[in-house]
Amino acid sequence: MQHVLDESPYIKEILSLEKKFPDRREFHKNAEHLLSKMGSDDEFLRSVVKRNFEDIGYLKQQWSLYNIPFFYIYETADFYLKIHFFPSMKNYVAGTAAHCIHHHNNYILTTAAIFGSGYETILFDKNVEINQKSLDAKLKINKHFTQTEFPIHCIDAWEPHLVFNPEKFSATLQLWTPDQKRVTDNLRVNPILKAIKNPLRKLIYMFGMEKQFGIASKKTYQWYPLGNHFKAIEENDYFEPTRKAIGPDVDSYSMQTVFYFLQNRNLIDSDFLRQLLDKDSTPLYYKPLINEILNGAKIEETFCKEFINIPSKTYTINDVFIASNNAN
Repeated sequence: MQHVLDESPYIKEILSLEKKFPDRREFHKNAEHLLSKMGSDDEFLRSVVKRNFEDIGYLKQQWSLYNIPFFYIYETADFYLKIHFFPSMKNYVAGTAAHCIHHHNNYILTTAAIFGSGYETILFDKNVEINQKSLDAKLKINKHFTQTEFPIHCIDAWEPHLVFNPEKFSATLQLWTPDQKRVTDNLRVNPILKAIKNPLRKLIYMFGMEKQFGIASKKTYQWYPLGNHFKAIEENDYFEPTRKAIGPDVDSYSMQTVFYFLQNRNLIDSDFLRQLLDKDSTPLYYKPLINEILNGAKIEETFCKEFINIPSKTYTINDVFIASNNAN
């Protein structure tokens, strides 16, 4: 199927860079400049909006508190580009963690701040010590910075990191790739191979070859500070409540977040929204938001969920510093 952004100079250039730099880290480094350009180009971003609102898969997806509001930009078997939205806290408290410390398995992420205050983040050493019985853990801080200091930064595969809630609603444009090219990369896009993905995964676990094939370990952990140390929590346990958080309220919240960004980033195309309003394929929960915009009303800001699925419900940057001192 023809992609609405196939003729974009940015997409043509990033496709060319992807072929030119088979080393994934070199690819990320050489693609950095494109992310900022995409994020500051109104015409390109309006094309991204149309790409999503004309895509049946995007329109019909089931939102949850696990898949935070986003836009697709472009994807192949080798990389994908997205925009992620980061609502702030209703009652902002500086240095409040947005989630647990985590990594993205074998994925490299380069992220560019394109709207709002940007967030504060910490990157940790990849070598995490975990006591498998107590789940006590030791993590060492490698880098601590804000997106104001580094508007574009790269997070390596298997590199634990942590984002703190931004002071103001923010958005980032992101480039994702596996850390290296593998024959299994086509599992993500090939419908036939997808059908046998789970049996293949079981064989890979049986032979202990997760990293060779670039898939998550059978037990993947996230971490949070608890007193003078960190505690590990299995990723599936951590995400279970947010994966189950679905329904009309979550749908409305997610799309309100998207439309808040569009209005405040001055990306409203009224003619296109009128067409969207009249289409049978447009979800019903989009329509009140479209009508508000067309009638000149302000979309109300959305706010992040301030509690996460750990015993303490929340934690701060000071808690991280205290726990990390024990690892040095």
